[in-house]
Amino acid sequence: MNKALIKEKFQNLTVWKRGGQRAPHKPLMILYALGRLKKRNDRLISYKTINDDVTRLLRDFGPFRKSYRPEFPFWRLQNDGVWEVTHTHGISINKSGDVKKTELIQRNATGGFTVYDLR
Repeated sequence: MNKALIKEKFQNLTVWKRGGQRAPHKPLMILYALGRLKKRNDRLISYKTINDDVTRLLRDFGPFRKSYRPEFPFWRLQNDGVWEVTHTHGISINKSGDVKKTELIQRNATGGFTVYDLR
């Protein structure tokens, strides 16, 4: 896969929207993961760490919600072809294609950017 195709995948991320409101979940998850990658060279990050950190980011930079759901971008970014999740064996997927955060934590799931061969 070449750099242009990877760039295109990020430009075409599916971001939830209703009316004029867009969910900040995926963009914040991407920025968070890029920061971890740059600072600590962590490509794969445990969901437990992401849950705490990204929940805080969603509270600080997103619209007010009764609950914050970092498991959605953690899991759904796989559909955009830029993210992978490990340790998923036995995780239940509901009708919407989502998973429970408790299962991600119990299975010690990790997630991060997909590795591409740029040769």
